[in-house]
Amino acid sequence: MNIPSLDLLDKSDNHYTTLNCSIHSSAEQIQVEYKILAKKYHPDTPTGDKETFQKIENAKRILLDPNERKSYDQWLNSGLSITYELWKERAHKNMHWSNKTDHGTRLLDSQRTSSTEKPSAEPWTRHRDSTIDAFRAGKL
Repeated sequence: MNIPSLDLLDKSDNHYTTLNCSIHSSAEQIQVEYKILAKKYHPDTPTGDKETFQKIENAKRILLDPNERKSYDQWLNSGLSITYELWKERAHKNMHWSNKTDHGTRLLDSQRTSSTEKPSAEPWTRHRDSTIDAFRAGKL
């Protein structure tokens, strides 16, 4: 496994600081800061730097997408020493239990394999409890 260097794990060098914004900046403020930096670092300009421009471009892409920004903010506050890309890649796999989809299975009468098994009078329903729902939603 390729472990990223420690300088990549420094969260003080994040997308907000890359774009000279704060966490509380609006999308319009982020867009303005991006345009200023993009003009300065675009590879076609004399002061251009392709690496810096790509970093700015990536920061803008993440911070202007509301869902991506929410995910990025969760990573910043997570306290984990892994890169955002690695966290994003693995977070949904390791937190499969937090999905709100119901994966309960129930065989239909036509799918039953045993001929001796008789269908019940009432269909099976999952017991719903507000405490269990809050736990599954990550609120407890």
